[in-house]
Amino acid sequence: MKHLKIATGTDSKQKIRYIELVLQELGLEAEIIPFSVQSGIAEQPLSKDETKGGSVNRARKALETAEKCDFALGIEVGYDLNEEGKYEMFCFATIVDKQGFEVSCQSSQFLLPNFFQALIKEKKYLGDYVREYQERDSFPSALFLARMIRYRKPFITEAVRNCILRYAHKEEWKK
Repeated sequence: MKHLKIATGTDSKQKIRYIELVLQELGLEAEIIPFSVQSGIAEQPLSKDETKGGSVNRARKALETAEKCDFALGIEVGYDLNEEGKYEMFCFATIVDKQGFEVSCQSSQFLLPNFFQALIKEKKYLGDYVREYQERDSFPSALFLARMIRYRKPFITEAVRNCILRYAHKEEWKK
């Protein structure tokens, strides 16, 4: 693949860095063109459909805004109730291009600890309570868990990686 120009539906330095890590991992060179766009959904989406819709909206709005790009990428992290009535965290990434190709990929899902289950059911924003969670437990794994929930790196990188691979090799999935 040639040197890519990727419009993103975010200007978050953190998310841009995660995209760069995935591109580096895949051996791809790209210029990332960030755009601050609205997802059109809740700040903390609570279903797979809403989360996927947010990633699609971000990608489409970035594509509309970008002058020249190979494709646009939207990222959205959300939460969904599992069969047991507990919330799981995950990410959707979506790529759209000007030829009409569109693909969305979801990361793995991770069951939130009880501390966060209660917060999300009270409609509180989880990111505001990560420090409080960290202070409850001194184990290194608790710190890792808190960072994972706060920064969402494993979810974002997995969804973005899957999406870019699907886009880069889209002929492999044609009907």
